[in-house]
Amino acid sequence: MITRGSKYFFGAAAVAFVTALFYGLLTGAARHGGIIAVLGGDGAVDALVGPLTFGWKGGVGDQVGYAVLMGFAAIMAVLGGFHVVFRDGSAEGLVQIQGSGVTATNADLRVVVAQGLSYWPILGAFSAGAVIIGLAVSPLLFMIGCVGLVVTGAEWTVRAWSERATDDTATNVAVRNKLMHPIEIPVGATLAALAIIFLMSRILLAVSKVGAVFVIIGVAVIVFGVAILLASRPELKRSVLVGALLAGGVLLLVGGIAGGIVGPSERKKHSESGEEGAPAAVTVTSGSIGLDGTTVGY
Repeated sequence: MITRGSKYFFGAAAVAFVTALFYGLLTGAARHGGIIAVLGGDGAVDALVGPLTFGWKGGVGDQVGYAVLMGFAAIMAVLGGFHVVFRDGSAEGLVQIQGSGVTATNADLRVVVAQGLSYWPILGAFSAGAVIIGLAVSPLLFMIGCVGLVVTGAEWTVRAWSERATDDTATNVAVRNKLMHPIEIPVGATLAALAIIFLMSRILLAVSKVGAVFVIIGVAVIVFGVAILLASRPELKRSVLVGALLAGGVLLLVGGIAGGIVGPSERKKHSESGEEGAPAAVTVTSGSIGLDGTTVGY
C-alpha cells in the first residue's frame, strides 16, 4: 500500500519523467527541422521512442537536460520506495520490520524520536554541486566542494551515532557536543575569520580609496550597533541571533561575489608635478668648467 508520505515523491518522479520525455522530444526535433517536420516525416518513431528508451532507439536531443530530469525522477522514485518500505517511519511499521519476537514493549523506536533539524544534508547538497561545477569551472571551487563533502560526512555520521547513543535526547546532545565542540569551535572560528577577511578585501578593492574608508566605517558601525542591540535584549530568542548572523553572512557573501566580479578599481597614481608626494622635476645639463670657474653648458 502506498503511504501518504510516498505520494509526494512518486508524484514528483512522475512529473520529472514526463517532463524529461517532452524535453527530449522537443530538443531532438529542434535539431532536425522542428517538431512538425519530425513528427510528420519518417523520423517520428525514433523521436518518440528515443526518450522512452533513454536514447537506445533514437535520439534524446539535449542529453544534459534530459539526464538531469531523468536522474531527478529516479531519485524521487527511490525516496518514495523508502517511504513505502518503512511506512513513513511509523512505530507499527518499525516493530514489524525488526523481526519476530519484537513487540511494542521491546522494540527500538528511537529512530522516530525527533532530535532537531539537521543542516548537514543541505551543506552536502551544496558541496556536491560545487564539486560538479568546479570540475568544469574552477579547481578552487572543486576543492571547496570536496572539503565540504568530507566535513558533511564526518558531522552527519557523528550526529547519527549520537542520536542513538542513549534513550535520553538531552544526553545524546551532550555526548555529541562534548565530542565535536573542541574541534568545531576553533576550526569554525578560523574559517569564518578567513572568509570575512577575504570577502571584505574583495569589496574594498572594488571601490575607490575614499569609498573604501566609508565602507569599512559603515560596516563597523552596523556590527557595533547590532551587537549592542542583541546584548541589551537578552530575552530575544536564539532564532533572532541566528537570523541576524545569517542575514549578515548573506550580505557579506553577496558583496564579496559582486566585488570579485567587478575586480580591483583603477586608482590613479599621483604622478603630475605640483601634487603632494610627486617628485620634483630635475633637469640635468651637461657642460664643462671654464678657466674662470663658470660652467658652460652644451
